[in-house]
Amino acid sequence: MATLTARLEEDYKIALKAGERLRVDTLRLIKAAIQRVAIDKRKDALDDAEILQVLAQQAKQRRETIESSKNTSRQDIFTQATQELALLNSYLPQQLSTEAVKQLIEDAVAAVGTNQGQIMKHVMGKAAGTADGKLVSQLVSERLKKG
Repeated sequence: MATLTARLEEDYKIALKAGERLRVDTLRLIKAAIQRVAIDKRKDALDDAEILQVLAQQAKQRRETIESSKNTSRQDIFTQATQELALLNSYLPQQLSTEAVKQLIEDAVAAVGTNQGQIMKHVMGKAAGTADGKLVSQLVSERLKKG
């Protein structure tokens, strides 16, 4: 299987040749974000795990944009962010279900006790990009309140 970098580059070339403006623009933004992180980390290239983190951050930004555009009734921004998020999700691994995250939390509680920070660290380590941190935090809080 090709690396994520190669897949992004190949998809960019295909979209450029096909004249798919939104796809090209979104892939350019993704490539720029990856390059920025690589420069910040003083690396020539990022590995797939680091690229997945960048993609997850970009997806989070699109979700926030979607939420804020709903409140301001900006349909054009909402539509663009929704399409960009769909493209980003095609590169991200399948997200865990709420039930799977709850099971990871139960495993973490059994392993590390009821310290929220330790539980979060344990769950996010196991989930590795397949669970939204906000959802995990919310479920951990609910679990700790429950006792």
